[in-house]
Amino acid sequence: MYNKYFILSLLFLVVLGTSCEDYLDVNEDPNRATSAPPGPVFTGAITQYSTNRVIDLGPALSTAAQLWSGGGTLGAGVFTRPEQYNFSIFTTGNTWRAYYRDIQKDLSLAVIGAQEIGDPNAEAQCKIFQAFTFYSTTVLWGDVPFSEAINVDFTTIEINTLNPAFDPQQEVLEGVLNLLDEGIALIDETRPTVITANDLIYKGDMSKWRKFARSLKFRTLMTMVDADPTKADEIGRMVSEGGMIEAGDDAIFPFFSDPGNQNPFWGTLNTFAGGANLFYFGGDVMVELMKADNDPRLLAYFEPYPGGSDPEVMGAPAGVQSFPSNPWVLTTSGVSGPELVRPDAPDVLFPYSEQAMLEAEAMVRGFASEGLAEADTRLRAGITDAMNNYDIDATAITDYLDNSIPDLTTLSADDARAIIAEQLWIDCIIRPLEGYTHWRRAEIPALPVPEGALTTNFIRRLPYPPDEINANTSAPSVLPTVDERLWFDNN
Repeated sequence: MYNKYFILSLLFLVVLGTSCEDYLDVNEDPNRATSAPPGPVFTGAITQYSTNRVIDLGPALSTAAQLWSGGGTLGAGVFTRPEQYNFSIFTTGNTWRAYYRDIQKDLSLAVIGAQEIGDPNAEAQCKIFQAFTFYSTTVLWGDVPFSEAINVDFTTIEINTLNPAFDPQQEVLEGVLNLLDEGIALIDETRPTVITANDLIYKGDMSKWRKFARSLKFRTLMTMVDADPTKADEIGRMVSEGGMIEAGDDAIFPFFSDPGNQNPFWGTLNTFAGGANLFYFGGDVMVELMKADNDPRLLAYFEPYPGGSDPEVMGAPAGVQSFPSNPWVLTTSGVSGPELVRPDAPDVLFPYSEQAMLEAEAMVRGFASEGLAEADTRLRAGITDAMNNYDIDATAITDYLDNSIPDLTTLSADDARAIIAEQLWIDCIIRPLEGYTHWRRAEIPALPVPEGALTTNFIRRLPYPPDEINANTSAPSVLPTVDERLWFDNN
């Protein structure tokens, strides 16, 4: 049995290391062109982003952030390694290369194409997604190339800066805000964009792109405010102005049931386990928190292990290698609603549930003036939206809100924030980048350092990929440890 699982896990790692290069590959080396229609290039960039996020980054980050568990020897052993902060160079390398070598350069080329045909909306779409990608990069690694990251002469196809500087995280995040402002200013809702059919997120609806960009800006400000309290005023203004993602505006990259366009995480499980989930389990903290509050999403998130499980839902403690009985796994059957792992499971980039909970947090913390009563309303709207995404019965939602979520007006600001942070973390079950980032801001719920972890403290960042460190003479000479806090992580 050990040999069988060892071989299977090696095959799984090969898929994780190569999937970004092949899945939904719609680009034929666009960076060799001096000009290109922005639509197809944009499609390739956003496809690569979501493909990497779902199959390379997602499983490793989900276990490290304890949203899931690798299940120790029950899950073929190797999937516990990221949970113990031992990351494959394929995970970090694939993500770094996808963000810089492909996505950012492709989007820069698409910006040029949009400018050449005089389409400000297409330029806006590309800049907004560039900002989103830079944000994703810096919350994982901290100091990263930004100002010199895409210094390419697309006329001669020459890289002007072979060793881009690693900019401080604060400067990168300020750059993200500037890119978002540039994108928002370019939007003209009275005219169409050439990136419509190629826009798999909003089908060229520029009013929704404006909301998405404003929500990304709001998320970025909330990420920065603990380290830079001056951002509080702008957060308050954005809440008062509105114009951000509302119910029905979720930013979602779709996958489909037809072969070739399926969710690649499901595709991997289908290839090596016939569509069953033998590898990824509920995390112990997540399961116990949901059980304690009678959370009706529990059976939408988790189901018995295919080989048989404890009759009561149980999770796998972080880093533990063996268990007295089988923990439950992420759902693939869809018995209680849309399962987490399925061929058409989308990559959710920014849902209304997160927007509503972040607004509630801003009110509770005094950044916005609406107060605790309105914060309570926003929190409940966010929870309701989150549960609706899993087809939870309306009566069950009402019971949960009435019996498990206290009225925030009866709590201190700190206790109210703790409730919001818990709910945000639970809702991020398939959004590990957001779950990990928001957890570092609040450190709620309490998470243990995993058994067998490489450090004695919780992980705060990904290790830089060795290829980049070895090749770039501007890379940091002293590398931070994975438990060293990032600039924004200043709670």
